[in-house]
Amino acid sequence: MKRTGPYETSDLRVIAAAVAFVLCACAPLGAQSAECASSFAASSQLFDKPFHLYSIDSAQTDARLHGGRPSVSESIWTGTADYVMIRGKWMKSPIDNAEVRKSVKDAFTKVKATCSHLRDESGNGEPVAVWRIHSVSEFDTSDSDLWISKRSGLLLKSDVHQDVGGSLGKSHTVSRYEYTNVRPPA
Repeated sequence: MKRTGPYETSDLRVIAAAVAFVLCACAPLGAQSAECASSFAASSQLFDKPFHLYSIDSAQTDARLHGGRPSVSESIWTGTADYVMIRGKWMKSPIDNAEVRKSVKDAFTKVKATCSHLRDESGNGEPVAVWRIHSVSEFDTSDSDLWISKRSGLLLKSDVHQDVGGSLGKSHTVSRYEYTNVRPPA
């Protein structure tokens, strides 16, 4: 593998994919409609509060890239830095956090989205609102189901089906967000 500083090229791809996932999860929420206000508020809080993210991508694209196995990823956002688990070891992301925030903000303004409230349910012992967001941008089309805490307004879970077209095709990523006891890895 080619080295770029302390990271191998493949490591940087994993880091970029983790950051891209957070952007993809947030980007559909940029519509200005009243129906999307709750979802937009939950996504806007993602970078304001530390969280631990667990994701699994079981799409055809990822299966081709990972020998037919789903891709499992884990990252920690501390509020000032992003850490990504790569090959069983934590690495601090070399990607500039200010640039990530700017990219998310820019994505909000460029996406056409429609939102609908699917149902209310209980998740992890608290009331949750489940929203569906269909979004179209110049880069992709996605359908996202978001589980948002009715108590805190925080995003607890996402189920994202994304189609970027071409050889990359479709992806399906399910993520869980945890907000308690979040600390940088040792």
